[in-house]
Amino acid sequence: MTHEPQATADEHAMRVSRAIEVRAPIEVVWETLTEPRWIAEWFGQRADFPDGVHEGATGSFGWEAHGDFPVRIEACEPPCRFAFRWGTPGEPIRDDNSTTATFSLERDGGVTRLTVVETGFDRLADAGARRAALEDNREGWTDELDDLVALLARRWTPAVADRTAGTITRSLEIAAAPDVVWRHLTDPTSIEAWWGHPADFPGGVRAGVTGTFEHEGQRFPIALRIVDAPSTFAFRWGALGESEPGPEACDVRFDLEPTATGTRVTVVESGWMRAPVEERDERMDQNVEGWELVLDGLRAHVLAVV
Repeated sequence: MTHEPQATADEHAMRVSRAIEVRAPIEVVWETLTEPRWIAEWFGQRADFPDGVHEGATGSFGWEAHGDFPVRIEACEPPCRFAFRWGTPGEPIRDDNSTTATFSLERDGGVTRLTVVETGFDRLADAGARRAALEDNREGWTDELDDLVALLARRWTPAVADRTAGTITRSLEIAAAPDVVWRHLTDPTSIEAWWGHPADFPGGVRAGVTGTFEHEGQRFPIALRIVDAPSTFAFRWGALGESEPGPEACDVRFDLEPTATGTRVTVVESGWMRAPVEERDERMDQNVEGWELVLDGLRAHVLAVV
């Protein structure tokens, strides 16, 4: 697999293509690729589909400098295949005034590969403008997919371990208001749903309370340090079998920041320099993977219930 730095125009086949790779899960890439509110972030300034995005649906993409282009969805097979035909502003879509962009998505390990192929340039009525349109759209897909990559980086950032500082950091955007995300982040019933294990806080969810998370039938202590709705949730967590977090415990802090399209959630786990040197790297690697799974679970849970 390779991430192509720019789109390519094939004058013989009269098509434009480009493949990109991102760390974001295929479901996040699909959502960002196909939902109108996200399309308007990376592909023009407007995306309108009054009856929703599905095969056969019609709508428009809009650019301030170029107007609104009519669009018809040709394929919508989540999360693997999406295609649309788009025409000329002010005209109905015809074979001789439109082209078709087809997106294919596939997951390979921790990477999602997205390929776009645009065809139909050979059918354009204005033969003299075919090669110009081919080159214009080659430049377009270079710029637009770069914008998509940047948007995905804002919405989904992989967990990263800083072994010098002893921290793990992860952030992602959830398309829900901060108070909604906060409720599911801190409610024990919701925690069990997205974390996958029971949570118990007999004294309530407030600073100074010690509760537990459970893992495979064993419990580990959680000492709540900051509960500042709906912006900051922080705790220190100990090892399995401890009654309270011990000297090797790490601190976890979630910060929620409102964005134009939802809430950005950032988690930082710190204190890893307190862990035994011979175990530190392996345990940090496990938690890097864990925070990706856990925060993806939070996001999926929130979106399923809102």
